[in-house]
Formats: sequence, C-alpha cells, structure tokens
Amino acid sequence: MLTFRLSSLYPLIAFVCIFAAGAYYTHLSIVADRKDYQLLMEEVVSVQAAAIERRLNSSLSSTFILAQEVRRSNGQFKDFDLYAKEVMQTLGAVSNLQLAPNGVAQQIYPLAGNEKAIGHDLLYVDERRAEAWEAINTKTLTLAGPFMLVQGQMGMVGRNPVFLEKNGEQQFWGFTTALIYLKDLLSFTELDQLTQKGYAYELSRLHPDTGLIDIFAHSSSKLTNQLVRKKIRVPNDEWTLAMGRPTDFTSQIIVGLMLSLFTAGIFTLLVRRILFEPNRLRSLVKIQTLQLELLAFNDELTGLANRRSFTEQLDQAILHTQRAGQSLALLYLDLDNFKRINDSTGHADGDRLLTEVAQRLRTSVRETDIVGRLGGDEFAVILMNIKSVEQVRTVAAKIIAHIGKPVQLAQNEAIVGASIGITLAPEDGTSSGELLRNADLAMYESKRAGKNQLSFYNSAMQEQALLSIRLEEELRQALAHEEFALAFQPIIDLSNGQTVKFEALLRWQHPVRGIQYPGSFIEIAEQTGLIVPMGYWVIEAAGDFIQQQMQAGLMVKPVAVNLSVCQLREPDFAERVDALLKRRKIAPHLLELEITESMLMENVELAMTLIADLRRLGIRIAIDDFGTGYSSLSQLRLVPVDILKIDRSFVMNLESNPVDRQMVEAITVMVHKLGLKVVAEGIETVEQLWFLKSIGCDYGQGFLLARPLVPEQALQYPGYADLALSKSAPRDNKTCVATTS
Repeated sequence: MLTFRLSSLYPLIAFVCIFAAGAYYTHLSIVADRKDYQLLMEEVVSVQAAAIERRLNSSLSSTFILAQEVRRSNGQFKDFDLYAKEVMQTLGAVSNLQLAPNGVAQQIYPLAGNEKAIGHDLLYVDERRAEAWEAINTKTLTLAGPFMLVQGQMGMVGRNPVFLEKNGEQQFWGFTTALIYLKDLLSFTELDQLTQKGYAYELSRLHPDTGLIDIFAHSSSKLTNQLVRKKIRVPNDEWTLAMGRPTDFTSQIIVGLMLSLFTAGIFTLLVRRILFEPNRLRSLVKIQTLQLELLAFNDELTGLANRRSFTEQLDQAILHTQRAGQSLALLYLDLDNFKRINDSTGHADGDRLLTEVAQRLRTSVRETDIVGRLGGDEFAVILMNIKSVEQVRTVAAKIIAHIGKPVQLAQNEAIVGASIGITLAPEDGTSSGELLRNADLAMYESKRAGKNQLSFYNSAMQEQALLSIRLEEELRQALAHEEFALAFQPIIDLSNGQTVKFEALLRWQHPVRGIQYPGSFIEIAEQTGLIVPMGYWVIEAAGDFIQQQMQAGLMVKPVAVNLSVCQLREPDFAERVDALLKRRKIAPHLLELEITESMLMENVELAMTLIADLRRLGIRIAIDDFGTGYSSLSQLRLVPVDILKIDRSFVMNLESNPVDRQMVEAITVMVHKLGLKVVAEGIETVEQLWFLKSIGCDYGQGFLLARPLVPEQALQYPGYADLALSKSAPRDNKTCVATTS
C-alpha cells in the first residue's frame, strides 16, 4: 500500500520539476533574447553610423580635390564647371561645389537655383562664419550645420581653407566649399528601410551656439527606452545616432509558461504510463530504436541521406546501371561563401540556409534520383538512367539557378551560390570511392574557375591533382634542403631618389627547373599549410640581410616582408617574431610586415589583434595592394598601420585612365590626412613617375627605379635611383595630369 502511494506521488513530482525547468528555461530564453536584441541594435546602429560617416567623408573629399587643383593652378582655376561636374559624378551626394576666393563665393556648380549665393561673404556676413574663421585658424576643413538652407532644405556646408605659397609664406587664398543636403546624405543609409521594419531613430548633435541637443533628423515614430547610441565623428563636431525598436516579451513569457505547463502535463502522463503500463514502455522503446536507426542513415538537419547511406545507395546504383546497361551521373556540390554567411549571421541562420538548399535540391531532380548531404555545406546528387551529357548539364544548371535565388533568413536575405563537380559512370569509374574522388576534383575546378559554375571530370584533373601532390612533396624537400632564396627590390623616396628600404621577394632555386617565382607555388603552399614554415624562413632570411648590412658598416635599410593569411592565424606569431629579433639583436623598426588589403578585410578583428601585438613590439606594418579589397579609407582610421601601398593595377594605367589618376591622387591626399606614408607599386614609365611625384606620393617601387637584386647586389647598391627623367613634364601633359578630362 505504501509503495502504491509513493508511486502515485511520482507523477506530481515530475509535473512540478518539469514545469519549474520550463519556467526557468523561459526566463533564460528571454534573457538571451534581450542580449540578442542589444547586440542586434548595436550592430545595426554601428552599420548605419559607419555608412553616414563614410558617405560624409567621401562627399567632403571633393573639397580636397578642388583645393589640390587650386594649388596646382596657383589660384587660376580654369574650367571649374566641367571639373566640378566630374567630381560630383565621381563622389556623389554633393549638392553643389563652390570656390570662394578671399572668403567670397564667386563660382558655383550647378549655378541654377544658387544664383543668390554669388558674392556671399563667408567671413563677415554668413551666420556660420565662426566655422569659416575656425577653418582658417586651424588650416583644416570645417563643417557647418546641419541647418536650414535658403533652398528650403536641411544641409551641411564643408569649407576647406586653401593656402598658397607666396614669397616663402603660406597665404590664405580662399575656400573650396561643398554643400551637402541632409536627405542626400541619409539616402546612402538603410534608415528608411529600417523604419518600415519598426525601427525608430534620431540623429542629433550639441548645437554650437546654444550648447543644447539639436535633433536634426528623426523617424516618424518615437524612440523607446531600450535604445542604442553611436557617435559619428565629423569635422569639428560630433553627431549621435540613436536607434531602437519596440520589444514586448510578455507574449513570450505567456507562451513559455503555457508550453512549460503543457510539457509538464504531457511528461506527467508519460511517467504515469511508464509506471503503470510496462507494455507501453516496451513499445515506446521499440519505436525509439527505430528512430535511432533512421538517424543513422539520414542527415538530422535536412532529412537527406547522410554520407554513409548515400555511399551505400551509390554502390547499389552503380550495380544497377551495370546490369541494365545504363549510365548515371554523380554531382558533387559545395556552397560558395557559406562560411561567411554562417559566421556573420549565426549558426541558426546557417542551418536554415542548409535546410532550404536541401529542399531546393529535392525539387530540382526527379523522384528516382538520390540526394544526400555529405557534411557541412557539401551535397551530392545521383542522376539515374541519364541519356546524354547535355541532360546532365541542364539539370546542373537548373540546380545552380535554384540555389542562387535569395533565401529569407531571420533578419535579412542571403544569396549563396554552388560550385558543382560532375562525373559519369561507367565512363569515369565503377566504384563509389572513385566517383566521389573524381566529382570532388571537378568541383574544385569549378571553384578555381570563379565559383557558382559546373565542371565535368576529365583525366587532366587527376593529372593536376597528382602534380599538386608532387609539388607539395618538392616544396617539403625544398624546405628541408634550403632551396629558397630572397631577392631584394629597393623602395625609393620619390622626393630625392634615396633608397628608404628593401622588399624581400621569395625565389625557389629548383634543382631541375631553375628559378621559380612565387606565382608557381604559393597557392599550393597555402593550401597545404607549408606557407607557415616558409614564412618564418623568409623572416629569418630577411634578418640575415639586415645583419649583413650592419656587419658591412652600411646605413641599415629596413626590410619589408609579405605575410600570408595562414600566418595571420598563427596564435604565437608575434612572440616568435619578437624572439627572432631579440636573438639577432635587430631593432624592431628595421622589420616591416606587409598585410594585403584583402587579407585584412577577410577577418578584420583577427588582423587588428595581430597588428596591435606587432605594433607593441615596435614593428612597422604596411597595407599591401590597396584598392583591390574593397575597403574604405575611413576604415583605415581604425587600423594602426604606418604605410599604405597602392596596388600596381592603379599605377599601370595612369597615362590613359583619368579615373585612376583621380583615385590615386584622392587616396594620396586622404592617406596623408591620416598621417600615413604612401608607396606606389609597379612604376615602369617616366610618365607614371612624374605624375606620382607631382601629387606628393612619398615612395615608389618598380622596374623603372630598380629591379630585384640578389643579396650581394643589394649590399653594393648605391642607395639612390636616378630621378633625372622626372625633372620635366612629359611631352603630352594630358596623359599625366590628374585633373585633365
């Protein structure tokens, strides 16, 4: 009797425990959702604030371009309207540009609607003359506003003071001015779209005259108490962007408690049945066993066949085609850029994306075909009883098109592509292992071809794979037998021709094929991880060359070494470099490490951590190949580097491409504003050299100045380059002057 009573209490105890656990889980879920909301708002505000700051800086850069032309023409600005039109078309978000010699507006583009501003005295009549005088006194660009303009719109005016050198003194010439409508500035953000999704925002500043908070832009809905603020740096001022979105967790609490109550009730009934119905328990165990067996052969997330089941079905399909005299095709798919989406939006969105891709694969093939998920973002499809290669190509193209459609995630849409490798049976193989290997090789060929493509397997791919294996082994032998060497290319000060440093360039002294350049082996080295020991060897060899300069009694020139993205991921990289310098008694500033812009953009947080560690050691850092990684100059303010190297792709067309000339000049001006030095790569003509000198580029590197030298030649290098060819302009100035149409 006592045992029966205790058994009757067990369901009640289970009910209380399950309900309490559910309520606590609901509490944790709400806490987590609040944190997610805070993180989301911080990310949204940061993105919008960065967009405003980036666009404002880009728009105000127009004043620097105008100022450069004023200085170049010694104040005699010709073809202002044409020049201003090109600048506005290039930069965007600028409403009009003005020239104000001695502070009086004399030229405006476009003039229509702005005629009354001609003759306006910015220093004595303008209500915002304080900012104008501040610009003159500090010799820096100042921003007036936002305030209501005579045109009837809110806007800002950036005034950049221009000083010309006369009799050895800097004399104030006047202002180059850019007027920016606030609505045009905000149109480059997503604030309007966000307000339609329920967000509210306010853009404010401390008014320079009253000292009170001046809200000059806001959404139609008011901000909630749960808001996030972000500071926006603008010239001589600071704006604040505040954003929020109404949130109500009451319904979530109710739903959570109801679910907890429901779950507790269900679990109580289950306990009661377990206690009083052994037969039902045995039946339940049997059902669960069947479910576990199902999970052993199916992917838990997508429901597709897993690798084990897919391989078994592939073996069976091969046997079937052999008996029936038919053919099949194996498609191996890998999603392009899935890791970037998964890392940026979260694993929940990544799982949602994989589930949607699986569904689209099912609908893209016949019911008799087999679809499987082999792991991660890799899928495979078996097309049964195919009639022709074109049939396979059509299905593969259909799959690429379907997968390439936008996928709705929790907060936004994502677009992902697919690279497909295709192999046929029995033409390419008669076993599952052979077909999977062939399809994998073809898939990587699609990746190398630019992604989101399809490739059929051929024997050349197998040969290429074997070649890569042989090359990997040869690289291992090269490391063991010290077959590598360095060449050193001088980097020249364009103001006087003096060599300021050398860049270390890797060479492989192959015992059979002779000198090999990095383009023929670096990709394999990075894929196999051999780039890490090779990179440390390069730094060691660069240290040897620095010591050779010291022992020869020369004025020691720093050596720049390129870093690989694999070295960026080494947790103890900075410590190993520090140990090397201390062991060789080399001053840290004599070693300069170059990180490519694309490497920086691939993982900004990781790169900034490594850069900070290296800078603390005293090592100089350079951004290499700038202009190819799609970063912005405003982002460089956040990265503690010393040098920026303009990619050779911008330098090679300076004679013929006005846009490249304007970009190189604008980059140089802005980078100088950040206190950095500029190096131009790939200088090969006198015209390129003359133009780079004329815009104030600091350093140059290229075959025109000096070719790479072996260590013995570099030690005997005179230390300067002949810049005599640059003392006069080329015959056709139009090929070199950045402001020429």
